[in-house]
Amino acid sequence: MNGNGVWGAQADEAERRRWFDPTFKIMAIKVLPGEHYVSTAGQEMIVTVLGSCVAACVWDTRLKIGGMNHFMLPDSGSDVPVDKAMRFGNFAMEELINDVLRRGGRRDSMEIKVFGAGNVLPGVGTATASVGDRNANFVRRYLREEGYRIAAEDLGGPHPRRIHFFPRLGKVIRLFLKKDVERAVVNREISYRTRLQTVEVEGDVELFT
Repeated sequence: MNGNGVWGAQADEAERRRWFDPTFKIMAIKVLPGEHYVSTAGQEMIVTVLGSCVAACVWDTRLKIGGMNHFMLPDSGSDVPVDKAMRFGNFAMEELINDVLRRGGRRDSMEIKVFGAGNVLPGVGTATASVGDRNANFVRRYLREEGYRIAAEDLGGPHPRRIHFFPRLGKVIRLFLKKDVERAVVNREISYRTRLQTVEVEGDVELFT
């Protein structure tokens, strides 16, 4: 098991997504859709690429540790009921926040920044056209109802993004992606959204106090 509670093949896969970034001169790890990662290593950067998905960066200002998730709500035009669709977002946010709390973080010292929710998926006039807006509305509402203030956000718009999060500093760098890589992001998210329609989210997740 690695330091983030990942076992066996999953741990091996996570290690394959760890590299030394020559631009920022720091070790980096990539977070894929449906995942989260919390870093306590100090000199480490967490990276993800977002289209209509959302990433929340949670940073404990007292301990200088933090993590990032990457999630999408299932398409409301599918057979997934709306209340169940919301649970995918609830699960993603609670898993990340709980992971920071388990490592000694506190709710009153958390700083949260949210990114993504671009309107990049095809389908003008259909449910798919608003998936980015729905993801943005969800994460804003979730954090408001849970009593968290959004320290910064960059949500919506027509372009995918790459997010670089530095947990030791709480710093985030957002880069818009060039047009030639946009299709790859869209294809990945279409595949991810299709898989979500068959995934079960069981039980409830409760936040630690």
